[in-house]
Amino acid sequence: MEKRKLGNSDLEVTIIGYGAWGIGGKPFWSTAGDNESIKSIRKAFDSGINFFDTAPVYGFGHSERLIAKALKGKRDQIILATKLGLRWKKETLGSLRRDSSVESIRFEIEESLKNLETDCIDLYQVHWPDLETPFAETMEELMKLKESGKIRHIGLSNFSKKEMEECLKHGEVVSLQSKYNMLERDLAKEEIPFCVEQKLGIIPYSPLASGILTGKYDKTTKFKDWRSKGMLGHFSGEIFEGYIDIVEELKKIASKYGKKVHHLAINWLLAQEGISTAIIGVKTAAQVEENLQCIGWEISDEDMDRIAKLIG
Repeated sequence: MEKRKLGNSDLEVTIIGYGAWGIGGKPFWSTAGDNESIKSIRKAFDSGINFFDTAPVYGFGHSERLIAKALKGKRDQIILATKLGLRWKKETLGSLRRDSSVESIRFEIEESLKNLETDCIDLYQVHWPDLETPFAETMEELMKLKESGKIRHIGLSNFSKKEMEECLKHGEVVSLQSKYNMLERDLAKEEIPFCVEQKLGIIPYSPLASGILTGKYDKTTKFKDWRSKGMLGHFSGEIFEGYIDIVEELKKIASKYGKKVHHLAINWLLAQEGISTAIIGVKTAAQVEENLQCIGWEISDEDMDRIAKLIG
């Protein structure tokens, strides 16, 4: 599988990354069970994927532990990415809070190292900006972790251009992970140009707009999981209905290549400037196999223009 350099780091990541949010399970998602989750991780590895992205909050440590269990003995062949800065008192959505203080970082790094069964994390990312803690404090502590050998590189997630600029004053950053897909392209306004200029790798998550770009929903769909709460996107109302109209047209373009709309969406994403790897969330081995059809082919210039007008 094709690999790309992650920003100005020494990490060579596969263009498809394994997104481990879904396998964490509650309170965000239902899963197909731990055995199937482990099969999906191993299928990804066997298919050539080397970048595995998780976070403590994904199942409150469960996702990290599954990654460790599934990839035991393969540590030198994979790139492990996890995050910091989301804490909880109870294992519920309502108890989540942002905390990137020195005290929190020192606790979280040890928990993640234990969960992942490793002595070093390749990419340690600040999950969300903590506006109660100075970025200088966070970055200085992360640089100490890098110097100690507990992490190799520092990444940011869901940070604005201004917030990235402040972080770079106090430490080294190699990547930005944020939402970016055909339907949600705010990142292209400021953050992507800034990352390209600063040579930061861009790791888009939610490349299928939390499922909308799979093409399996219609305007009458009612969500019963976290999407019903209006988190991280539009899953009802006029905007959602507009998305469905776009997806129906994208299906026609995808069919020209013998592909499905989500194959088209990922392929398009990987062709955008600055993208290092796309985080694709999966729950089953079959989904991993399906996602491999996103790569190994190109969208024509004519269809790229057609897509630009459609989603513009």
